[in-house]
Amino acid sequence: MASEEKDFFAVKHEWMLEAVPADGTVELSDGRKLDLFLASAEGKAQSDPKYLVLVLPGGGYRFCSYREDHIVGRFFARAGFDAITIDYPTVPVTEAVGHGVGAAARRLLATVIKELRTREDLGFSSHKIILCGFSAGGHLAASMATLYGSAELADIGSASLLRPDGAILGYAVICADPQLNRGTTFTCCTGSADPQDWQPYSCERNVTADTPPLFIWHTATDQQVPVQHALSMAQAMWQHGNSCELCVLARGRHGVSLACDEVDPGEFDMVDDYLTQWFERALTFIRTFVH
Repeated sequence: MASEEKDFFAVKHEWMLEAVPADGTVELSDGRKLDLFLASAEGKAQSDPKYLVLVLPGGGYRFCSYREDHIVGRFFARAGFDAITIDYPTVPVTEAVGHGVGAAARRLLATVIKELRTREDLGFSSHKIILCGFSAGGHLAASMATLYGSAELADIGSASLLRPDGAILGYAVICADPQLNRGTTFTCCTGSADPQDWQPYSCERNVTADTPPLFIWHTATDQQVPVQHALSMAQAMWQHGNSCELCVLARGRHGVSLACDEVDPGEFDMVDDYLTQWFERALTFIRTFVH
């Protein structure tokens, strides 16, 4: 990532912390603090059982996008879902070869899920854990939804402990096919520029009959991450008999987030009331299929 781009996102991240403050933090055993958004009383009345959403911003594993961070957590809280935002490990693409961050990101997410389920003091042990990832964060969410029982996570916890209860994938990077992506996401994820090394992390290949329910949404006109990513993941889910809803919206660029002005007031050029429907549809799916 160019230094000016890095500086832009650093400034915007600081703006986000002030403009959309969290309600508190959740402190992990290693001292890491995660920002917490508490469900509103009005929204809670619509949600049974209790849900906890782990929000995973996009950014190509190069950075964590402020537009898919705190504001998304706040929206879930308004809807009655507790939410935690996770800024997972990232790496500039210029430094990525030999230093992929995918394994570290998956291990962090697995550790978060383990502690939320086993530490009564955190207050979320009885919640249903839902992952909500965008773009590369969607790849991380899909990876956790399919690789929770992998050998690389076995020292953290059992498959049954680490398996999320469901996931929401927004314009997610799924397929390792080099014809369907620009390659930087998988290079930053794996540390390799060789597409052969990406294949174990092509999420549609890792779906099993035990993959948790997925709500997948994408736009048909996404030029950065083609809609074929979403189609491939949904098809794999249905082939294994899993609960999955696919929402393909007819228009919209990559990175639309919530598609409302609150994402970045006065500066967000992807405001579109038509695109906002994905959020309510995702809530309905989770309430219907995750119990």
